Amino acid sequence: MPADTSNHDDEDWGAQMDTIERKLNQGSQHRRSILAAFANADESELNTSILRERADVPTGSANHHLVTMEEWGLIEDTGEREYPAGGGRPARIWRLTEFAEEFIETTDTALSPPPTAETAARVAAIENRLETVENQLDDQEKIKKALVLLASKSDAVSDENVAEMRDLLDVN
Repeated sequence: MPADTSNHDDEDWGAQMDTIERKLNQGSQHRRSILAAFANADESELNTSILRERADVPTGSANHHLVTMEEWGLIEDTGEREYPAGGGRPARIWRLTEFAEEFIETTDTALSPPPTAETAARVAAIENRLETVENQLDDQEKIKKALVLLASKSDAVSDENVAEMRDLLDVN
């Protein structure tokens, strides 16, 4: 059941907005992408298929996000359906609620990824860099062992010099 946003007082309205912001921060970025699809659209009503495409939401989770957003009072099902030209199931038509329109207008971060998304992206970048550095260290170890092996096989390098090289390169 959608949240009742009619005849609001400013205090309750602000509390609802804070609650929605918190829920959006804890959930999937897809919900903010759906809001952005509405905000950037020339039309005030969009069908499920168009929303899924514009918000880049996977087919399997689109309905879940739309129903959740309806329960939160951000969007509403118009009750109308659009039938695809090539056949298939009729697509539900959605529109933003007055509450969502004001939320987008008054909340600077309404369409922005939550801080956790930025942190997750930074962690992923650091993990990728760490993996690269570990691979480079492995490669350096192999190079050091190869140098010591080459030196030990060379007639021009004494056993004493090979031992020094092993100590210097910390190779067993």
